[in-house]
Amino acid sequence: MAETPENKEQLVIDLSFVPSWARRPPSGPAVSGSGFEEVNRGGWRERGDRGRREEGRSPRGPRREGRDRREGKVEGTARGAPVEQKLDERLANLEITFLPERRGLAPLAHRLARSFRAYSLFEVSALFLSKPEFFAVRIAVREGGGQACRLYQCAACKAVFLDREAVASHVFSRHFERYCRKEEKETEPPKGNFVCVARCGMSGQLLGPPNYHGYGDRLLEVYKSRYAHLSLDTYRAKVETVHDAAVVEQWKNEMRRQVTYHFGEGEGAVSFARFGEAEAWFREHCLTEAIQDGDHFVMPGSDIPGLEDAGLRAFLQEAVQRESRFPLRLSVAVRLAFRHLGLHTFKTGDGHTFLTAVQPSAIDATTAVPVIREIIDYITAHPGCMRQEMLAGLRPGLDAAALADASTSPEVQELSTQLRWLVEKGHVIEFSDGRLAAPRETVARVQPACPRHGHSRRERRRTDKQGSHT
Repeated sequence: MAETPENKEQLVIDLSFVPSWARRPPSGPAVSGSGFEEVNRGGWRERGDRGRREEGRSPRGPRREGRDRREGKVEGTARGAPVEQKLDERLANLEITFLPERRGLAPLAHRLARSFRAYSLFEVSALFLSKPEFFAVRIAVREGGGQACRLYQCAACKAVFLDREAVASHVFSRHFERYCRKEEKETEPPKGNFVCVARCGMSGQLLGPPNYHGYGDRLLEVYKSRYAHLSLDTYRAKVETVHDAAVVEQWKNEMRRQVTYHFGEGEGAVSFARFGEAEAWFREHCLTEAIQDGDHFVMPGSDIPGLEDAGLRAFLQEAVQRESRFPLRLSVAVRLAFRHLGLHTFKTGDGHTFLTAVQPSAIDATTAVPVIREIIDYITAHPGCMRQEMLAGLRPGLDAAALADASTSPEVQELSTQLRWLVEKGHVIEFSDGRLAAPRETVARVQPACPRHGHSRRERRRTDKQGSHT
């Protein structure tokens, strides 16, 4: 997808960074003395460093058990009819990693930073999977997979294949004109007695009389340029013979336009009048440039539905569904990317990971001015409280109107001003749903931001290997 101001902004607009659990009204305390207990009602839960998923129902519905990996079969279809499909052994040697789309990272990081709030890493990661154009997928052969499993990528469109012949057919049918210039010239129509003409049953293109010397070339040209995903015998079965003088005459008129195929420029240029000769030249001299082979490639997520390799396509679609339910792999890349863009990450006592532009920093309330001490003490005693709840607790004599509009009460205005200062300095954490917490009782570990220019060479290489997808 070409980058334009419109679609760049669209990435920011569509990545609504308020998690699902933050859109619901709070009901009861969400923070305990050791960390969050109910902070994420959307279904994500991390346990320690392993990031295991909490048992229970996902916000996207119950998980569908579709693959029995021990049997190597896929069960179930879109219509619910049970089927059995043998799993390609090569797919078992592949490792899939998800990466956030680069164009959306910096705008989203700036937007998160301006709010001074903390956001669930898993929820932000899931947002990148909400639309295919917001993520890329890295396909790699597992270590020890050997030469038997190789990957091939079309240099033009980045489509990935497991078979070299399949990618060669793809390049020829989709990108032949990137390497070959066709020239049409007006000539005399074919001479001879033709009583019928063959016609492609799918496109309606006239292929010529079966007894015409150029019939074979024309049939192969249409087949390889448009229907290479079918077997040649299947395509031949769809060719129909038309006994109609008007159609034969139409074919003769079309044959007035003769095509010449040109490759290269200058002294190295070559030309061919027959399609078969042009194809042979293309395969011998152009495929090396048009096809890349290796043990890992990155492709846009939006290209997955159009992959011609049906087995690989299904394998990746299942991986996307699995990652959408629990975006563990993507969260690793998202965390690294946002740390490079100036965001800090921290874990709560029970293992939840959050992103924030403000590094949490506990403050000693005993040495603070009275109003600061009041706020810190209240939040410490009422972890997970909302702003309005805190104001009402500290100033119980004020009416609801004064609490809602700080400008009507100097007392509320002072509390709000000091609370905002505490949040911006990291002495109080304000989560994306508005809940408040004190760092000392909430944060178990902090990973400070580390912009790229501060990395060691070894760390830059490791990060680029995991997250690069130019």
